[in-house]
Amino acid sequence: MIEALLGEVGRRLSDRWLIRALGPGLLWCAVAAFAVLPGRKGVFDLRGAVLAAASTLDTLGDRASLAVLCGALAVLGGALAALTAQALGAALRFAWLGQWPGPARKVAAALTARRRASAVRRLAADHRVLPSVFLPDRPTWIGDRIRITDDRVAAQYGLRLALIWPRLWLLLDADARTMVSAARDRFERAGTLAGWAVLYAALTPWWWPAAGLGLGLAGLAWWQARSSAALFAGTVEATVDLHHRRLVTALGFAMEEGRSLEAATADAINDQLHKGASGYPQETAVGAVSAETPYPSSVLASDSRERQQSAPAAAANG
Repeated sequence: MIEALLGEVGRRLSDRWLIRALGPGLLWCAVAAFAVLPGRKGVFDLRGAVLAAASTLDTLGDRASLAVLCGALAVLGGALAALTAQALGAALRFAWLGQWPGPARKVAAALTARRRASAVRRLAADHRVLPSVFLPDRPTWIGDRIRITDDRVAAQYGLRLALIWPRLWLLLDADARTMVSAARDRFERAGTLAGWAVLYAALTPWWWPAAGLGLGLAGLAWWQARSSAALFAGTVEATVDLHHRRLVTALGFAMEEGRSLEAATADAINDQLHKGASGYPQETAVGAVSAETPYPSSVLASDSRERQQSAPAAAANG
């Protein structure tokens, strides 16, 4: 049974997720063990920790079955820590996207109003004017950077990103798909890093330097989250810029070379992809209201707000 278990663990070690997650998980387990180590004489008593580890290894050396059990428990602990960090990372990514449910909505509304007012003041100081749809609409910068991708595509082409993206994805070559997926993975890894920051900070009651580790990882995760969100949104937008003509022709619509997509054609495409369920011209009509639709990736949150975008606003951004 033990041989079979070790063989299965060996095969699993080749799995991409396990290789990526088990190392940080075992490292956290080691730090946690040091933090709660009894008999430690100081905060950085590494010598005492090494001696305790050596004593434990000597004890396990004479008990093979116990050594295997402890090794299996260490691997299990590392895997559980990695799963916990990923779960925390998913929750933190949701918070970064700025769609806060329940009582947090009031806090989100207050932060959004503050960010919007600050943006208006900066634009006024620079003597600039932007359509309201491009002003902050989420309590976080990351949420607005992801959210505005849909609005920029709609302003330039009149197309609904949530509708066209699954079809556009099927037309992309392997290199283009890899670029989008890599940008999305960077954002997901930033969330997981923030999850590790929470786990390290949780060790603070037993070992106060863990607070510094947590804060350092949190700052790095926030910087990575902002940069990766900008990269992902820019990559998605660039993909639409470079390949939307191919999609238009693949859907059976004519598009003249060197000319922009006409508003009537964009409306027809949106209605076709929506299977005629829209009931109104989308994105290009004055006062059009968008229905709730999911964004084209698990990283992109759903957008249920009402867009009030006019044709002049689209022209101003284009």
